[in-house]
Amino acid sequence: MNPARGLTLPGLITTLAVLAICMALAWPQFSPLMLRTKGSAALHLLGTSLAGARMAAVSRRIPVTVCPSSDGRQCRKDSVWEEGWILYRDPRSREQPDTPADILQRFTIDRAAFTLRSTSGRQRVRYVPSGYTATNNLTILLCERRAQREVGRVVVSRPGRIRTERPRNPNPVCVF
Repeated sequence: MNPARGLTLPGLITTLAVLAICMALAWPQFSPLMLRTKGSAALHLLGTSLAGARMAAVSRRIPVTVCPSSDGRQCRKDSVWEEGWILYRDPRSREQPDTPADILQRFTIDRAAFTLRSTSGRQRVRYVPSGYTATNNLTILLCERRAQREVGRVVVSRPGRIRTERPRNPNPVCVF
C-alpha cells in the first residue's frame, strides 16, 4: 500500500508565507494600476451614459435629462456627480423626474477613490429630440480623491457631441 499523498501542514504554511510576502512586495505597484483602471472605467461610463441619453432622446423623440443624484431617484441641486447620476425622460422640462417610471438608468462610481464635478452653474445635461443639448457646453471633471490629480474630463458641446479628454501632463492638479 502506498501512503496517501498530499500537502503537509508545514509545507502549506511555508507556501502561504511565501505567497503573502510576494503579494506584499507587489501591492505598491499593483495599487496605482487598479486606480488607473477604475478611473478609466469611470470616465468611460460617464461618456457612454451621456451618449446613451442622447440616443434615447433622438430615438424616443422626447427630451432626456442626465443629472447628478445621490439616491438614484432625485437630482441633486449642485455639481457633485461622484455619488451617482440618473437619466430620465423629461418631456416637460422639469428639474426632477415626474415619476420613478421616468428614470431610464442609474449609474455610480467608486466615490471613495474619485471626485466627479461639473462646471459651476451647470448641473445637468438635457438632450432634446434633435440630439442637441438645451443649454451651453458642460465639462465634468474626474479626479483622484487622495492625490487630487486629474484623471480626465468629459465635455458635452451644445450640438450634443461628447468628448473625453485625458490630461496632457503626467500629474495634473485637479482644479474645479
